[in-house]
Amino acid sequence: MSITGTAFNDSETLLTNLFWTQRDPEGRRTFQAGQVDVTDFLDLYGAVSPCTAFQNLAFNTNPTINAPNPGLGIAGGVDLGSNFYAVGSLADANADPAAPNLNVLNDGDLFKSIEIGYTSGRDRIYLDNVHLTFWHADEAEDGSRAEDYGATFSAAWFINNEWLPFIRAGASRGTAALYERSLSTGIAWYGRNTDAAGVGLNRAEANGIDGTQFTSEAFYRFTISPGLQVTPSVQFISNPLLAPSQDSITVLGLRTRIVSESSRHTFTRFRVPVGVLFIRDGKTAIVPDPDRSSIGPIDHERSFRTF
Repeated sequence: MSITGTAFNDSETLLTNLFWTQRDPEGRRTFQAGQVDVTDFLDLYGAVSPCTAFQNLAFNTNPTINAPNPGLGIAGGVDLGSNFYAVGSLADANADPAAPNLNVLNDGDLFKSIEIGYTSGRDRIYLDNVHLTFWHADEAEDGSRAEDYGATFSAAWFINNEWLPFIRAGASRGTAALYERSLSTGIAWYGRNTDAAGVGLNRAEANGIDGTQFTSEAFYRFTISPGLQVTPSVQFISNPLLAPSQDSITVLGLRTRIVSESSRHTFTRFRVPVGVLFIRDGKTAIVPDPDRSSIGPIDHERSFRTF
């Protein structure tokens, strides 16, 4: 029981993001409404992106959260002083990005979340972050999904702007989330030339299935050229819960990522997890990625910081 290729699927056309965002001039409050993907801002940490870091869901959005598909929703983020913040959302629990609709206005089936977190500074919210997230999903009106709810904890800190150790845990009640209990830990490393690597270990239990599953993943992201990254990876799943006849499963992966260079500045621009890495004259800076639908209390205009 594992999702080994998060963000890869055979779906055709999907409407994942189409929203309006409003921020106050100081970037301390943010509001968002429209077609939203709650995993763009729910339970984030520095290695959450499956495009640039880990592939297994155990190391992305916590797999104990029954996060809905992208759909109609609202979300908001606010500073609670210089180091604390809160993020909340209401979203369509039955959303279908292949056929967007307004059914939630009639059936009222909602996914709700609230997150309270601590960070070393607003410009480091995705890099130095400790938070608690609480969520609840209504029972489907047609009876196809039972009510479920849960909570998660995440702690990750970017040490010397190079090492990102993390520990993440979650528990849920209900039958819709992938896991009932999950505990993940690991470390990611980011080189000055945008190479990156990571190792993670997860322990998980599922509702109604006896046994404990262990998942590990390791990857290395090579920067072949300023516009090309290649990431080989290996995943090892011990005691797979849905394959009791097998002791273990090994998954080998190879990702290729093409990125664009900035035309406005002499900086070179690369994607990093929920951020953008700029390099100039041997100095690096990481800022939140304005291309993601972040609703955290961040002012992208003022958050540039050189390390």
